[in-house]
Amino acid sequence: MTENPSTDLLRILAIGDIVGRAGRRCLELLLPPLREKHRPDIVIINGENAAGGFGLTEKICRQLFQDYGADVITTGNHWQDKKEIYQFKKDYENLLLPSNMYNVQDSSSGYCQISVKGQNFVIISLTGRVFMKGENRCPFQAFDEIYEHFQSDRPYFIVDFHAEATSEKQAFAHYVTGRASLVFGTHTHCPTADERVLDQFTGYQTDLGMTGAYDSVIGMTYESALPAFLPPSPQKKKIRFEPAKKDLWLCGLLADIDTRSGAAVCVQRIRNELRPDA
Repeated sequence: MTENPSTDLLRILAIGDIVGRAGRRCLELLLPPLREKHRPDIVIINGENAAGGFGLTEKICRQLFQDYGADVITTGNHWQDKKEIYQFKKDYENLLLPSNMYNVQDSSSGYCQISVKGQNFVIISLTGRVFMKGENRCPFQAFDEIYEHFQSDRPYFIVDFHAEATSEKQAFAHYVTGRASLVFGTHTHCPTADERVLDQFTGYQTDLGMTGAYDSVIGMTYESALPAFLPPSPQKKKIRFEPAKKDLWLCGLLADIDTRSGAAVCVQRIRNELRPDA
């Protein structure tokens, strides 16, 4: 998959969870050549871990939109880790909170519309329930509600499904097959090798992986992450996770959508590695 000359195809570039400064550096250095080579029409970035691995600040949000050219930023269970998001969210309509999450008051903050090449797309941010904290609303029902809400506009749908269980992600993808043009999973930070097109319509990958330091435990240094898996210390020290800095990858997905039918016709997994001397 290289350049995209066809006016009948719309190319989506979805980039997996940006983790801390290392992830932002990956975007700075690796996203421009990706854009030049593949010429995406819509760029979607999951930014919920972009600020030190936990949450999103306004400065970084603005950077992702203005400097790195994100069209949409999706989030997940860490969306409110930086409380300032309550103040700046209103200024960024394409910054999406998980529509069905227990602590999201306005479900409409979980989707937005984009018009490209004469076709409307609805991008949706949802979160799973299996092994996830809090009483999240059913993501299957949440999708149905959003889908019905936009039926008169006849758009095409793209979903970032932020979930822990691979089984829940796969079940969701099959549930929306034929209705969503593209479904990709985020949250677990490990890219899966199962990119494909379901029923000749819905592009899918269980997890995009993260964009950040892979010499780590899902983006955190081994030393800071290990205590979370060992018996509690007698001193009961608070675990402080530190974002890792080595072995930087940008991970994501490219998908071509037929603008006449809404069907995904090609899906390609992306993994670009930053040279150590960069």
